[in-house]
Amino acid sequence: MVDTESTEVREAVQALFALLLDLGAWVNPHLRIVERAGQISVWSEADDPWLMRIPKHTLVPVTDIDWPDEPPLRVDGAPSSLTAQQRDVLDACVDVMAANHTWEHFRATHPRATITDPEAIAMIQSLHPAFSPATDAAAVIKTRTIKMSMDDAEPQSYLMPLLDLVNHHPAAPAYTWDDGFLCIPTWRAVPGGECFVSYGSIRDVLGMALAYGYVDENITRANALSREYSIPGGGTLRLMRASRPTSTNGHAHDQDSLTIIGAAWDESDPAVQRQTLLEPIERHLRDRGVAAMQARHQARVLARRIWASDDLRLRHAFAALEDLSGCDLVSRAIQLQLQHLG
Repeated sequence: MVDTESTEVREAVQALFALLLDLGAWVNPHLRIVERAGQISVWSEADDPWLMRIPKHTLVPVTDIDWPDEPPLRVDGAPSSLTAQQRDVLDACVDVMAANHTWEHFRATHPRATITDPEAIAMIQSLHPAFSPATDAAAVIKTRTIKMSMDDAEPQSYLMPLLDLVNHHPAAPAYTWDDGFLCIPTWRAVPGGECFVSYGSIRDVLGMALAYGYVDENITRANALSREYSIPGGGTLRLMRASRPTSTNGHAHDQDSLTIIGAAWDESDPAVQRQTLLEPIERHLRDRGVAAMQARHQARVLARRIWASDDLRLRHAFAALEDLSGCDLVSRAIQLQLQHLG
């Protein structure tokens, strides 16, 4: 079940498995957890509908948990609102991360930890305003959580025991609820290969690199960068990045402006640009009295301006970051994103 040369990792994963099964989880009996050089992946040869099903009461909210200032990872304090079961799951999850040196790996490889040059930080923030350097334990935990609302409460981040070990693929199905269980359907990119889940469909290559610290060559999407444009005869267009990976695009407009959240281009799916960018612009122009064919033409011209502007901004960022210390991963992500825009 656990394929690793590390006794510490094997024992920690097996203890988490045993705990979750006692708490009502279901895990495909053919599932294998593979660890190589600190990287964990999940495999299964079975074709069962579900890879794993984790009961809701074992998900752990990570708000107000106290973490140490330096590795190794451990829990220094937890809120009394956690149930005894959640506290046990929290400790077991942290034991797995500590055994696998997840915090140390984050500090050595993740852009939030490796990029310290002020000019590089400012350049990345011009593309992704939410980017911020971090080396603390909370930043590491964030890469292992899902933000969601349960029982009509405000959304917050939850640890997902075992589920967080399954890697991302943009074509895979997302986490899904079934009768009180958070589940991952069985999905592979190739027959007999690694099992994957989608962390959310709207992140592009650069977004995934900044959030999770790796370059995903399977992503073909490029999200429009935040900026304002003038719409000939139609006021101002404001483009904004979607704030959450599971968000859908949205827009709002009045007589003077149009705001679009989550505009994108996908070389594998032309409908993405039409739904997230062209159609909102066309509707805005038609509402201002522009004829349908003229509105469609103006939307296409403006879209070309947007992608040309993004291409120029990304190329400028790549040239600025390419030779700076700690920026290798982000530079590769930008380079790949430029290929998608091309």
